[in-house]
Amino acid sequence: PAREAVDVEIVLHVKPKNDDGTAIMDAIFRAIRTQSKSDGRDTPTVGYISREVSHSTLMEDTEKVILEPSKVNCKLKAENVDICYPPIFQSGGEFDLRPSAVSNDELLHYDSASVILCAVGARYKSYCSNIARTFLIDADPLQSRAYEVLLKAHEAVIGSLKPGNKLSAAYQAAVSVVENDAPDLISYLTKSAGTGIGIEFRESGLNINAKNEQMVKEGMVFNVSLGFQNLQSDSIKSKNKQFSLLLGDTVIINKDKTEVVTSMSTKALKDIDQKNEAVLLPINGSMVPFHVAFIRTVSSQQDTNRNCYIRIIFNVPGTPFSPHDSNSMKFQGSIYLKEASFRSKDSRHISEVVQSIKTLRRQVVARESERAERATLVTQEKLQLANNRFKPIRLSDLWIRPAFGGRGRKIPGTLEAHMNGFRYSTTRQDERVDIMFANIKHAFFQPAENEMITLLHFHLHNHIMVGNKKTKDVQFYVEVMDMVQNVGGGKRSAYDPDELEEEQRERQRKNKINVEFQTFVNRVNDLWGQPQFNGLDLEFDQPLRELGFPGVPHKSSVFIVPTSACLVELIETPFLVVTLSEIEIVNLERVGLGQKNFDMTIVFKDFKRDVLRIDSIPSSSLDGIKEWLDTTDIKYYESRLNLNWRQILKTITDDPQSFIEGGGWEFLNLEATDSESENSEESDKGYEPSDVEPESDSEDDASDSESLVESEDDDDDEEDSEEDSEEEKGKTWEELEREASNADREKGNESDSEEDRKRRKAKSFGKSRGGNLSSSMTKRPKLR
Repeated sequence: PAREAVDVEIVLHVKPKNDDGTAIMDAIFRAIRTQSKSDGRDTPTVGYISREVSHSTLMEDTEKVILEPSKVNCKLKAENVDICYPPIFQSGGEFDLRPSAVSNDELLHYDSASVILCAVGARYKSYCSNIARTFLIDADPLQSRAYEVLLKAHEAVIGSLKPGNKLSAAYQAAVSVVENDAPDLISYLTKSAGTGIGIEFRESGLNINAKNEQMVKEGMVFNVSLGFQNLQSDSIKSKNKQFSLLLGDTVIINKDKTEVVTSMSTKALKDIDQKNEAVLLPINGSMVPFHVAFIRTVSSQQDTNRNCYIRIIFNVPGTPFSPHDSNSMKFQGSIYLKEASFRSKDSRHISEVVQSIKTLRRQVVARESERAERATLVTQEKLQLANNRFKPIRLSDLWIRPAFGGRGRKIPGTLEAHMNGFRYSTTRQDERVDIMFANIKHAFFQPAENEMITLLHFHLHNHIMVGNKKTKDVQFYVEVMDMVQNVGGGKRSAYDPDELEEEQRERQRKNKINVEFQTFVNRVNDLWGQPQFNGLDLEFDQPLRELGFPGVPHKSSVFIVPTSACLVELIETPFLVVTLSEIEIVNLERVGLGQKNFDMTIVFKDFKRDVLRIDSIPSSSLDGIKEWLDTTDIKYYESRLNLNWRQILKTITDDPQSFIEGGGWEFLNLEATDSESENSEESDKGYEPSDVEPESDSEDDASDSESLVESEDDDDDEEDSEEDSEEEKGKTWEELEREASNADREKGNESDSEEDRKRRKAKSFGKSRGGNLSSSMTKRPKLR
């Protein structure tokens, strides 16, 4: 209907000057509203979507749906269904957590920071069930924290309801959670965590409270209902100053595990509605919402009449919000708004709007990117925290790389070794990283020698998330000395007592930190030596600095150091960790006489993996690298040029059989073989007998070399012979000089004197002859 009404596929922004677009927008909205009413489905509507409704009206509507299951396509007989109590809806600061509460006639309050409680009890064939949920709208920090604690306590009660346990122990589990996580909320916790439920909605003998010593038995059913009553908020709005939270579920006690029959209705905090992340555009008198993901670009400009324009370009089929967005091509036949422009006299407001849209879009892009990265992560086992028998091995005041996101001040944290992994945490609740022992591929300890930091580095098998960053390398370090030097004070002498004392303190600090790290490493190595970790083959490796060499693996020159199992660079980011057992060959390129540096190309056994290039290695490190490669049994080759390894590996993977039959990597020795054959040919020429005539080139070279070492006594004969050859070849010097003088006169250039020309001529003549300049000048008159 919309397409028929408008009769276009896409509504373009460009329109005639006398058309303001009102008519076509009216046609679009009429078609959308008609379609929304005609299809009978939950089609999005355009317009003001909220309406005022009272708690009692919601109660009546909900009760009608329960008593008539066919309205929600539920195949239950209406005569078997009844309500346990009238549905409860509460908001606006007035809350009663008892099942006997009544929904009043006040309007539902859903302003920012408001709370809505819903509780529904239904009966089927005389058996009761119950569910209760809390909805938070733009929750403030206190509401979010209280809900998180309540959810955790609620789960603790359900987890404690096992055959053989006491009901008082289940309630005590909830109390323990609140005391540990939010002791200031313990006074607001309800005195009961629910009751038994069955034919009777409330079985008083099975009340879950601190005094009931009744044992839980298999087959029992409980209504687990827990909440916080009358919490106080800092909101300035009277209806939001006081709020309550409530969660309720129906639970069946089985032999193996507890079954939550109302789990289909989620209660997790992440499922609470987030911000709509929409941009409201005024179109034809209505505020039309567009999700920020639909916006491609937004910009502003100002004309000569001080009018400011904001231009919004939307994503249409062919320009998806994300290259991996599969939904962008599903509705190509629909009508799309491609572009919209708005005019305003307030340039400041336009700038604020553009900046707000860009910020919101950047946040959405970052969130979707993080979500996509998390979807590709390998599921890790859960960290088993150390118990009383095993105290965690702890190292304090560490910094982490990559760092956590956020604009707040960075704070150090503590690294702890637990039963099956490490945990790094700071005083902030959201800054925590768990590294499982089974996920560690290599572990390194590098004390501060010529560096400014002492570090522990973990190279992992599978990626993990550090904050919102996906990484395979996690590093913990401490700065052994200040990286900032005060240049404001005067220059002090090297023998200044204060300078000596400061250097002594820095050495003591460095040694102290290195010892602390070494103690931590030794204790962790002892832990990894236990039988349960034998299959992991873990041990801290330490770089061998004496075998290191400078190079450029990424964009800057760094000092690369071998270890017993890897080739690493752990100071500068991005880090470099190459496992030696994964290397197929190493090719040393641009190796030759006169070269100040060369390149190293590492080819991995997995030919689908790109080669690693380390450029600009000083030639002085060549012999050391060769010796190190020999000791590690890594085959290496040398070449004078850089090779196109991407094409080489593609050829190998396309036809591996031909690669094997052709001798494998021996084709890299072709250049060395050619040079050897050339050297052998030259050596054979050097031993030719004297009666064999040499080639012309060698004869010329020999004559030239003889002329460079002859004595002055033979100059006369040599010059006579050269003059004879010059007479045979062309004009004499005097003839050339006369021609040059005539040419200068014709051009009017007579500024140069005769002596200057003779001096320049004599200089060039002496260079070409290589003989005595004075003797040649005296012999020149003979030629006249």
